[in-house]
Amino acid sequence: MGTLVGALGHQHRALVDERGGVAPTDAGWELRWWIGADDRWRVPAREASVRQTLIEAAPVVQTAMRVPSGDAVHRVYGVAGEGDPIIIEVQNASPAPFVVAFVASGASSAGLDGSTVILDGARALVSARAPSRWSCAVGSTEVEVLSGAARSGPFRAVRDRGGRLEVALLFPVPHRATVRVALPRRRAAPVGDLTAIPDADAVARGWRAQVERCMTIELPDEQLLGAVRAALADVLLVTTGGRPDTAALAALEDWGFDDEVATAWPRLSWRQRRAASRRSDVPAAWSDVASASAEGGAALLLGVRSLLAHDSGDVITILADLPVEWRGASLDVRGAPTRHGPLSFSVRWHGERAALLWESPGGSTLCAPSLDPTWSTTEPTGEALLG
Repeated sequence: MGTLVGALGHQHRALVDERGGVAPTDAGWELRWWIGADDRWRVPAREASVRQTLIEAAPVVQTAMRVPSGDAVHRVYGVAGEGDPIIIEVQNASPAPFVVAFVASGASSAGLDGSTVILDGARALVSARAPSRWSCAVGSTEVEVLSGAARSGPFRAVRDRGGRLEVALLFPVPHRATVRVALPRRRAAPVGDLTAIPDADAVARGWRAQVERCMTIELPDEQLLGAVRAALADVLLVTTGGRPDTAALAALEDWGFDDEVATAWPRLSWRQRRAASRRSDVPAAWSDVASASAEGGAALLLGVRSLLAHDSGDVITILADLPVEWRGASLDVRGAPTRHGPLSFSVRWHGERAALLWESPGGSTLCAPSLDPTWSTTEPTGEALLG
């Protein structure tokens, strides 16, 4: 499936696979990357040293691959701006120069206009300078590129009705330097100055600010917390990038993204609206969250939210099920939207007993069965030692 990347408020999206391959959702081709180091060429699809992470749990995908004495680091992310570009940058984090080949496969026509690659009649890849060498074939360019036979000089436009063209564009990367290219949205305006585009770390920080506009949580499970942040970014991209998914919309509503929900709601059919409005009367159990962790996205967000704060009628149930690993650790929830108003609470521990501090909406009853099944309150604020 891959990781979806893009920029909020803009329609261009791409999927990044586990080896760093990029497939724009508005095109029929995909872009891969190869690295030519001093000793040999490396193709990420076949290398054991490839590792992939999300920077700051944002849709900023970093794929690293070992080269002599260091790494080649490949990053993909979306930015707002001219051309709605998906940015790909390759950093040479090693003491020796190497060559990166950007390899586009699956096009029916290809051409090169200075530093802009034209695929299927549209601007497909824009770089700050023209490639130093290139290769083009119906089928694969791998033999020509990896043997050192890639060509220089003019690139003549080519066509293949079967959509089997492959184009490899080679760029030298000095040690400790970075090469950046942009994939503009099809038929969009030309991409602006590539050097003025924010880098991957800045974009990741921007995403962190976006996902913290809603209900915020602090959990003793850092891996789960990162998965939640990644899921929030993913459902925001899904919901704002086209026809919204009902589960994604329900998750955004449960986490407090009211503006995004209000914008997407008119685009739903009445059946979809009914589906997006449904919630279980039973709070989620920890086993539900654990199974949803592998799936991610809306399923994980709905499960975590229901586990932390579930409202049904006038009763708000917090922490319906508490993992054994969380006992004795602090936990915070801020601004959870409920039918009656926002809910916030914190859990601290005094030995085996939990200290609960809360601010709940009026007209509701608060209970915490995993901390003390006998306790409940209608007080809007307070603190209690449970257990």
